[in-house]
Amino acid sequence: MHYRTPRIVQPGSGRPLLWILLVVLGLFAAGGYLWLQAWQEGRPDPERLQARIAADSARIQALEKERGQLLEQVAMLEQTSQIDRAAVQQVREQLAAFQQERSKMEEELTFLRSMVSTREDREAIRVQRLVIEKGGAEGRYRYRFTITRSMQNGGTASGWVFFAVDGTRGGKPAWLPLREITEEGTEKLKMKFRNFQDIEGEIQLPDDFKPLKVIIEVKPSDRKLPPVKQRFDWKVTG
Repeated sequence: MHYRTPRIVQPGSGRPLLWILLVVLGLFAAGGYLWLQAWQEGRPDPERLQARIAADSARIQALEKERGQLLEQVAMLEQTSQIDRAAVQQVREQLAAFQQERSKMEEELTFLRSMVSTREDREAIRVQRLVIEKGGAEGRYRYRFTITRSMQNGGTASGWVFFAVDGTRGGKPAWLPLREITEEGTEKLKMKFRNFQDIEGEIQLPDDFKPLKVIIEVKPSDRKLPPVKQRFDWKVTG
C-alpha cells in the first residue's frame, strides 16, 4: 500500500505528526507482509505461532495507542484552525487505511489461534474466512474460503467439500447446490491438505433467486475426522 504525506501548514508541530504516522504505517505494512510471507513458505510451528501471536497482539495495542494520539492531535489542530482542511482529509484517509490493515491483521490472528487451539471439544476441521464478491455479470459471484484443522491431529486430511446457497425463489424457500449454479455442473470440490487449504470458485445465481445463506459441508475420507457442516450469512463484499 502506498501512503502519501499530506501538506502541513502549521509550523513546528505538523511535520513530526506526519513522520509519526508514516513510521507507524510503514512498520505495520512491512511487518504484516514479512509475517504472511514466512507463514506461506514454512510449515507452521505451534511455539513460533504462539510467540508471533503474542507479538502481533502487543503491536496492535501499541498501534491503536498511536492512532488515538494522532486523532487527538488532528482534532486539536482543527479547532485552532492551524492546519489545511485538505491536509486533514488526507490524514483521515490514511487513518482509514490504517484501520483496514489492522482489521486484516486481527483476522489473521484469529485464523492462527484457531490452528493452535488445544480445546478438547474443538472440531477437528473448520471452515473459515468465507468471502463473496460480485463477478463480472449480473447474478455472478466469486467465492473463497479456507478449511483448517487443529495442528495436534497431524497427517493429511482429504475428502470432499459440498457448497450450496439457501434462499428464496419466487417468494418460496429454495436451495441451490453447486451443480446448479456452476457452468461446469460441478458436484463437489476436492480437498487435500495438512494444516489448511484455500478453496475458491465462481457461481451464477438465477435472476429470481434471493440468497440468504451459504452452506458448506466437509466430508473427510478418514473416518476419524467427523464431517462438518457450517452455515454462513450471505454477505457480498466489494
